[in-house]
Amino acid sequence: MSDEPTVEQLIQAAHTRAGDGDVLALLDAVIAVTHDVSDRVDAAVDVVVRQVRDAGHSWTVIGERLGISRQAARQRYADRVVDTPPAVGLIRGRDLESALSLALKAAASDGLAEAGTDHLLLGLLTDGVAAATLEQLGVTRDKIREASRRLFDYPPTATNPSATVAFAAEAQAALHAAEQLATERTPTCAPVVATTPQLLAVIAANPGSRGRRVLNDLGVDVADIKRLLHCYINVPRTAFGRRSRRGRSGGKKQPARCSFCGHPRSEERRLVAGPDVWICAECVELCGEILRQPAGTGEAQG
Repeated sequence: MSDEPTVEQLIQAAHTRAGDGDVLALLDAVIAVTHDVSDRVDAAVDVVVRQVRDAGHSWTVIGERLGISRQAARQRYADRVVDTPPAVGLIRGRDLESALSLALKAAASDGLAEAGTDHLLLGLLTDGVAAATLEQLGVTRDKIREASRRLFDYPPTATNPSATVAFAAEAQAALHAAEQLATERTPTCAPVVATTPQLLAVIAANPGSRGRRVLNDLGVDVADIKRLLHCYINVPRTAFGRRSRRGRSGGKKQPARCSFCGHPRSEERRLVAGPDVWICAECVELCGEILRQPAGTGEAQG
C-alpha cells in the first residue's frame, strides 16, 4: 500500500494552508504543499544514493537505475552525495556543536520529530562566524521563524517539546558536506575542524534546501554570504594554507596577498602587514563585526 498522497489530499492540504484566501492564495498554497512533498522525495533519494556510493557502486550503475546517463547522475547528485568520508581525526568546533544542539531544540519546540536546514539556520545564529555573517545581512531568529511558517507546514502546537528529535536527511547531508568542505580546505599541517562557516556555505549553495528557501524568502543575496565567508572557507590546500610567495618564472616577485582570503594587493584592496602575514580591509571589517559582539557569542572557533 502506497503512502504517496493523492491529488485530493494535496488539494485539501492546500485549502488548509490557504485558509479563506482567494484562488490565487490557493494556488500559492498548492505549489508550497507539492514542493514540500518533492523536497522529501529528493532528500530520500539523496540518502539512498549516498548509501549506494558507500557500497562501492559506480555512477553508471546508479544512472541505469534512475533511467539517466552516468554523466547526468553524477552532475545531479555529486554535490549532494559525499564520495569520500571526512578525514580521520576531523572534529566539530564548539560553535558548530552549539548550533547543532540548538537546531534540535528549535525543532522540538516546533513539535517536529526532525530538524531541517531551516532549523540549522536558527542554530547558526548562536555563535561564531556564521552568526556574525547572518546578523550583518539582517537575518534574525524571528525573521527565520516567520519565513519558515510561511513556507512550510508546522503543527499548530508543540505536543511534546521534550521528545527526541533527529536531523532530517537534508540536514544530515548538509552537515556531511560541510565536514567534507572543511576537509578539502584545511591546510595539510593543521587539524581538520568543521565550523559554522562551512555549514552556512553549504546551506546557502543548495537552492532546494529549506534553509536556502528561507534565505530567499528573506531577500538575502547568496553572493553576499559567499563574499563574507570567502576567507574562512577558501584557504588553499597547501602545507601552510596560503599560496607560495615564490613565483614559477625564475623567482619573479609575486604581489603581496591577504593571508586570509588570498586576494592580491591593489589600489582598491589595501593590505596591513604583520609578522609574515597580510590582511585586507574586507577581512578586517568582518573581524571587527565579530569582535563587537558580546564576549562568548561571536568568537570564531577553530
